[in-house]
Formats: sequence, structure tokens, C-alpha cells
Amino acid sequence: SLVRPKIEYASAAWDPYYKKDVVTVERVQRSAARFCLAKDDRTASVSTMIKELEWDILEIGRKCIRLSMMYKLSRGLLNLNTENLLIPSQETRTRNSHAFKYRVPRATKDIFKYSFYPRALTEWNSLPKEIVLSETLDNFKSELKNYFKQ
Repeated sequence: SLVRPKIEYASAAWDPYYKKDVVTVERVQRSAARFCLAKDDRTASVSTMIKELEWDILEIGRKCIRLSMMYKLSRGLLNLNTENLLIPSQETRTRNSHAFKYRVPRATKDIFKYSFYPRALTEWNSLPKEIVLSETLDNFKSELKNYFKQ
């Protein structure tokens, strides 16, 4: 209860994309699982421990936080001017698309490609219509968790 908030703090903005950084962050959770269950046996499966504790994978948690931020931005729930950031997509709508699709900025460098907006917009645009059109933030988060558990 003390470590996880520190790991998730500002994860919408800072979300590692290099494998080495993701592994480093996940290592903290793996150590915490061993500590919480008092299992020092190095042959024990940490993945099983994490499931036993019913903890989410941190990478999915960060993705949910990023998409929740997009939900807030798309609904104007934050005091932030998104006029130049959330530009409606011009692509033709299909049966499964939604009215909140936005144009993803072109990115040639990894430092921008994996920053918040390009990454979040790409993930946001690929979400199912039913999730994006959730009426409240709480419903959105709940449906998002169910979607990623599948």
C-alpha cells in the first residue's frame, strides 16, 4: 500500500517504453509480491504470487491510467485547452468506430512516438465503441478493466 502509489504517480505522463525500463519497474512489484507472501524461495513463480494477491500487471495499470486521462480530456473534465491536441479524425466511420476518434500526430523519433499523446491517442482510437461512449468516468474505468482482463 506504500509502494504502488509511488510507482503509479504521474504514470500517465511518464510511462517507460524501453524494455529495460519496464522490467525495472515490474521488478519492484515482483519483489513486493515475494515480501507480502514471505516467500524467499527463488524457484517459486512470482507470476503465480501476483495472481494469488490479485494484483494487476503494472503495464496494464499504466495503460488504464493513460486511457482514463484521455477520457477526461475528451469530455472536457480537465481544465486544459485541447483544441490543438485532440483533433477529430477525418477517416470514415465504420460500424465499430466511435465519435471520439482523434488524429494521431506523426512521430518519427521514439522519444515523441512513445510520449503521452501519440501513444494514448493510438490506444484510445482502437478501443471499442461501448467503452469510449461510457457515460461516467467510473463506468469507463470499470469497463476498461474488464476489457483488459479478457
